[in-house]
Amino acid sequence: MKTKRKISIRKILQVVLTVLVSTGCIIAIVSASRIDDNQTATSVAVHIKNDKKYHFIEQKEIMDLAINNRNIDVEHTPLSKLDIHSMERLIEADPWVANAQVFVDNAHVLQMYVTQRIPVVRMFQTNSVSYYLDTTLSIMPLSTSNIYYTTVVTNVPELTNDSASWALRKQIVSLVQAIQADSFWSAQVSQVIVDSDATFELLPVLGDQRILFGDATRINEKLNNLFVFYKKVLNRIGWDKYETLDVRFKGQVVASPSLPYKGPVDKAIVNMNWINSIVETEARKDSAHGQDIKMKPAMVAAVPIKPVVKANTKNAPQLSKQVKNQVKNQANNKAAQKSGKNVEKKNSGTSKLQASAKRVVAKPLPKNKHVDNVKKHDSKQVKPKYILQEKK
Repeated sequence: MKTKRKISIRKILQVVLTVLVSTGCIIAIVSASRIDDNQTATSVAVHIKNDKKYHFIEQKEIMDLAINNRNIDVEHTPLSKLDIHSMERLIEADPWVANAQVFVDNAHVLQMYVTQRIPVVRMFQTNSVSYYLDTTLSIMPLSTSNIYYTTVVTNVPELTNDSASWALRKQIVSLVQAIQADSFWSAQVSQVIVDSDATFELLPVLGDQRILFGDATRINEKLNNLFVFYKKVLNRIGWDKYETLDVRFKGQVVASPSLPYKGPVDKAIVNMNWINSIVETEARKDSAHGQDIKMKPAMVAAVPIKPVVKANTKNAPQLSKQVKNQVKNQANNKAAQKSGKNVEKKNSGTSKLQASAKRVVAKPLPKNKHVDNVKKHDSKQVKPKYILQEKK
């Protein structure tokens, strides 16, 4: 025969107690929620991440997007009628907002936590449109409240939502992030230029070179090779030696020199050049002046000496004949051929001497140092003992 099971009163009491407690909790929660739904928010708090460093969006703008533009009176609107999800969507629709969270805390305060976007690069398109890009490749317009200085990329084609545009955005952001991560390159690179074939050129601050970088592959390797070239080559021969630096090829830097090349200039030498030029000019003048002094005796010796005669009416006819003979002898001399012009002048002067013979007086020839030189120069030449001089 089967034995009958005894009913446990203890278990029955446990089940009943559990049901009562659960029911009570549910009732309490429902009643509490009904009470909260009828209450209103005491205040609104807006929190913006990195608002002290960046000011791309202000608290007033968040309030306008979530509450003011919708004409919501938070202090008199029950919490049950506040659409928190729509508030989040409206705040995140702003291009400068990356994320937004809206909720009501236990103190009935409407909390808004906003994360603003941080620009990485400023883009300049070929159609004169300018904007920012962040790490998520999102486009942000220029901020009216704040000017942000970052790496500049120019000659960017018009970007759309196709795959090629997104790929170019990704390459630009990756290249700019690598440049900004290094303190040297962030200070050296002033601009990135996008070529027609979607490759890049770097415009340096120090130096006047075109740096052909290529695509965004092996970025760190290319920058390291270029840094080594700067350190071991340009520091020794000068930063203006090369016009183009090409780092597109693996393991090498191809440099094209600029023509004409001007080597490194020493400022001390440049400052002394004007002094050296003055000294050289004065030295030339002194040497030329010395040569003139040395040549004067020879020139004087080669020139026949004019006879100097004072007026003497008695001996005038005889003296005129002597003068004629002297002139004829000088015309036949070889030395007179070199100084033909002087001879012609003397021939023309004889007529004046004849015309003024009556006023001329004979005078002995004064001792002249150059007479000896004349004798040595040409022993055949006959020198006059007297010189006729026209009396003024």
